[in-house]
Amino acid sequence: MKQWTKERSASRPAELQLVAPDTYIQRRNIQQEEHAATEEAAAYTDYVCESREIPVSEYEMLKSIEEIRTEEAVTAAIDEYTMQLMEGGLL
Repeated sequence: MKQWTKERSASRPAELQLVAPDTYIQRRNIQQEEHAATEEAAAYTDYVCESREIPVSEYEMLKSIEEIRTEEAVTAAIDEYTMQLMEGGLL
């Protein structure tokens, strides 16, 4: 996995873009920037973000880890809510 680099684009970039059979470009912190008109150029909008190349296999591994963490958080929240209901005499 490569380091995050700054990227600028004339149109809103996709957060994830397949650029080769085994490589994605992953983007984060996509921000729209407005540029006022000057004597030399008309007003325009572009986008700035951080991007990196990431192998498909590595991206899939990171997504799996994220899903596990999400499932654990949901389970913990349900357990906490159940305990609150039990303590309140509602269960």
